[in-house]
Amino acid sequence: MFKILSTIIIIILFPFNNNVKAQAQFEGVITYSISFEDSGLPNEALAIFKNLEAITKIKSDKFRMELMMPMQSTVTIVDNKSKNSVTLVNIMKKKFAIKMNEADIIKDQAAYPKIVIKYTNELKMLAGYNCKKAEISLISGKGKVMNVYYTEEIQTNNTKAAYIDLKGFPLEYSSYQDGILMKFTVKSISNTPVADSNFEIPEGYIYTTMEQFQKEAMKQIGGQ
Repeated sequence: MFKILSTIIIIILFPFNNNVKAQAQFEGVITYSISFEDSGLPNEALAIFKNLEAITKIKSDKFRMELMMPMQSTVTIVDNKSKNSVTLVNIMKKKFAIKMNEADIIKDQAAYPKIVIKYTNELKMLAGYNCKKAEISLISGKGKVMNVYYTEEIQTNNTKAAYIDLKGFPLEYSSYQDGILMKFTVKSISNTPVADSNFEIPEGYIYTTMEQFQKEAMKQIGGQ
């Protein structure tokens, strides 16, 4: 179970785009439902992770994603202006903060597999937004072909680095890591003001790097 939890954290930690463009920015809250279709997880794990949601809050060049799961909560806060991100993991009463600066983000983006985007004519309406379908595959040709539905009606720089070249904001997409497939599907979109307090970093967390978190933090909570 801890291996599954750590893999989900890594998926959430995948770097976000740190390129800022001059354009009108979306502000509001986007909620995704998360499913593990074709993930290969055992039934007991699927039951535990049923009805998961990811709540994203976007304001100008700042982004926050909240993911509440059994035994843990994960919050990622990204500031595209300062090009920094912090992921707060609260797991079994232990609190870890994984901080990434611009160099860390660039390094992770460079290490991310190069992809090919194939645009299609397929359309879908999601949460009241017109979406187009694209197929994402690795240049190497190895691995799964991921379908993503994106909209051009939401203007924001806050998106996963994997979708940097996508012609819009993804409202339905998948992430694959260590044999676990997570599918994110938009549930609701609210164009409401987002308070600055959502992007403040609370006290009481142990700061570490992603590598240290994987090697040490998970060991401390019995991850091996």
